[in-house]
Amino acid sequence: MQHIGFIVFVVLASVLITYSIYLYGNPNIFTLGFGVRQGNVQTSTTRVITRQYSSSTVSKQQSGQQAAPSPSYCGQLNINLSQIPAGFLLREISPCFGKIGISASPGYPGSYSQITLYSYLPSSAGTLNITGWLMKGNRGSQYVPQAVNVYDPSGLSSQSDIYVKNGDTVKIYSNQSAIGVNLRLNKCIGYLANANKFNPPLYMNCPYVNRSDIINFSGQCQNYVLSLASCQMPAPNPPIPQTDYSCRAYLDNLNYGGCFANHRNDNDFLSNQWVAWSGSQFLDFQHDRLLLFDRSGLLVAEYTY
Repeated sequence: MQHIGFIVFVVLASVLITYSIYLYGNPNIFTLGFGVRQGNVQTSTTRVITRQYSSSTVSKQQSGQQAAPSPSYCGQLNINLSQIPAGFLLREISPCFGKIGISASPGYPGSYSQITLYSYLPSSAGTLNITGWLMKGNRGSQYVPQAVNVYDPSGLSSQSDIYVKNGDTVKIYSNQSAIGVNLRLNKCIGYLANANKFNPPLYMNCPYVNRSDIINFSGQCQNYVLSLASCQMPAPNPPIPQTDYSCRAYLDNLNYGGCFANHRNDNDFLSNQWVAWSGSQFLDFQHDRLLLFDRSGLLVAEYTY
């Protein structure tokens, strides 16, 4: 009877191990609070799963060309089984789950929708390349695009992959870009709205005029300069005499190019916000389930409305 009992025990243990491998993957890279990890008995009873993630994440652009390795990664997957979204197994969850979030505002017919990605990466994690990640709704999908990191006054800046760090946000609109490219915002970017109609409008928070720069100008010149709103360019024919050369020279630089030249090296020049326009409306205006997948096809985040 003892032999029969031992055989039954071995069979049951084999079945449980096989099922665990199927459900959770390789047991050597998981911590199961109720089981065994690499031969060591665990004392915790909380079913929290920890999965390791490779530290060499290779980025691929949408063109299919291989880019340089990402300088950081998401680290370990730490998730309670109750947090796994319906329809998914643990092995289908990305190590970035809980570190990159997603939300959506579907808009209404005739308007634009907005998808927002949020980075909750640890401050020590560096940056993470999210270009090429898939955003999938019930009736369509699209990939996280590229964007211009530092927009040059010439307008010739090329787009590149979007790397996010702790606290960054990426807003993706379903309409078209007014300048044909996606952008990382900066403290001068509002000047672009003088000649381009962005929808939604760009954030207008350009640096204020330094009074010490205009203190020697005429009173008429100073009054006019101080009357301009943040990011507002002077009128083509400002109410300044043609002979007031110093004032007119100053006004000629109240634009994106002048602001860029004066502030490009500021520590706070670049914003932690990116904006992109996809030209693709795939969200349901009433209700939808929006899923975000990494390049490996693993689930990163879910949002329902």
